[in-house]
Amino acid sequence: MWSIDKLKSFLNKVHIEEDFIIIHSDIAGLTFPKFNLEDLWKIIFDTFGHDKTYIFPAFYYNKFKENTWNYYNTKSEAGILSEYFREKISSLRTVHPIHSVSIFGKNEDKIPIKYCSTSFGKNSFWEWACNNKNVCNISLGLELDGGATFCHYAEEFCKVPYRKFIDLNFNIKGKKSNLIKKKYKYFARNSKTNIEIVNDWDKVQKILTNKKLIKIYKNKSPKYEILKMNTFRVTNFLVNKIIKDPNFLVKNYL
Repeated sequence: MWSIDKLKSFLNKVHIEEDFIIIHSDIAGLTFPKFNLEDLWKIIFDTFGHDKTYIFPAFYYNKFKENTWNYYNTKSEAGILSEYFREKISSLRTVHPIHSVSIFGKNEDKIPIKYCSTSFGKNSFWEWACNNKNVCNISLGLELDGGATFCHYAEEFCKVPYRKFIDLNFNIKGKKSNLIKKKYKYFARNSKTNIEIVNDWDKVQKILTNKKLIKIYKNKSPKYEILKMNTFRVTNFLVNKIIKDPNFLVKNYL
């Protein structure tokens, strides 16, 4: 368990130059005396900076069980901190039945909120984030797997052969509780018979770390890690790799 002072000291080591911060989080290793989400958010906000604009995933993975998505009522399934941020802190949410994000901060009005039929396609939030040098991705207690959704943008941008677009038949209710009559798709894994397609994030994380595109902050006691990366630099690297080898991000694919 952390003391609050020690946690603040550890987070202060994560120097973030960018004005926009995407945060993926697993907070199981961030407990402190009288722990609560309000205090944890305040610690993050105070240490990373009040002048930053914060983006949390507000993802909805229940896509094949229910077909309704609501701007206000559909909860984030990307961890309890992301749901706390969505419900209590954020002032904006992007619209997509799977990969929406919640936003709060000084420069939130500079993030374009436009319709995009796919998670990572043209005019999506993720296209903006991956082509902007002023965006940092922070993974609290997570590896690249689960802690860097933006990496999927490179797959859709390059139209990798192991994924295909599928239609999402959702009823979408927007910010004004209006029914949004637009189509949405998802660039899903296109598994072949007897072949499981799996992203090899362990390999990719090692490569990105060796290339100094990921900085890792480690604390020994309690044991905890934070990954920091610039979305623009990592995206450019991944796109160039995929152009040379379309299967660069996956393993056991023939």
